[in-house]
Amino acid sequence: MARPIETGDEELLVAADHVLLTEGPSAFTLAKAAGIAGVSAATFIKRFGSKDRLFVRLSERWVGSLEQELIQRAAPLASPLARMRAVALHNYHDLDHPATAHNQIAALAVDLQSEELRALLHVGWGHVRRHLALHARAAIGAGELVRCPPPPQLARIVAGAMEGGCIAWSVRPEGSLIERLSDDLAALLSGWTSAGHHG
Repeated sequence: MARPIETGDEELLVAADHVLLTEGPSAFTLAKAAGIAGVSAATFIKRFGSKDRLFVRLSERWVGSLEQELIQRAAPLASPLARMRAVALHNYHDLDHPATAHNQIAALAVDLQSEELRALLHVGWGHVRRHLALHARAAIGAGELVRCPPPPQLARIVAGAMEGGCIAWSVRPEGSLIERLSDDLAALLSGWTSAGHHG
């Protein structure tokens, strides 16, 4: 008799991520995640131990995927400035849902209250800043950015503006998050963008 095929960890994590995004951390339960995944809550306990440990695994999964995702997001674009814009907006495409926007702030609050989750958030945001600085440096070399702050500082400014803009939008989510952040990014960079280069 063939052994039943077990649901893989990735499928369980996808289900858990869906529940976290749509219902927020306060309403999140292992049973709800299990229902989405089509397994028992005991399966989640066996694989991950507890809700807190599952949240750590979700953060680890996000951090582990970022490097390749940022490369893929930028790769098709010829302009360094366009690549920088794409990296700046990358983390926010999946969050552009007004009905569940408040869960973004709630999830961030959970991260900030845990030393382990906060450390993972720092690593993930560090990946983004490093890629932003890389493309900023290339944009400066190509003459697309002029008289701007040094690339590492510019990366911090851009990343901070995007994260702050996301939080502000989540408080009162009107219109598209990506459109708002794109407009804000264009305004932020306009003083350093040379004529004819708009990414």
